[in-house]
Amino acid sequence: MTAYFILTHTITDLETYQSEYVPQVLPFIAKYDGEIVVASPDAEPLQGNPEKGVVVLRFPSEEAVRGFVNDPEYQPAKELRIAVTTNANAVLAPEFQMPEG
Repeated sequence: MTAYFILTHTITDLETYQSEYVPQVLPFIAKYDGEIVVASPDAEPLQGNPEKGVVVLRFPSEEAVRGFVNDPEYQPAKELRIAVTTNANAVLAPEFQMPEG
């Protein structure tokens, strides 16, 4: 079943994020058959006080999301992302399935 990696954060160094992190993460998204659905450093908050940086990635399964996040070769890129962002929150969410009946 399709699953999503949803990340919110504040990017503190947009230049490094875009020029170094993004090129490093793209091969790992592809490796796990992921697709970028949303990637915005400045999303519009509609309720509450969320971080403005939002990333939503779609993967073919929950296992693919976990594989992406935990890939040992991805960890240096992940550490770079963590270094140039604050207040990061990430979740794995399965695709919604309408209950039968």
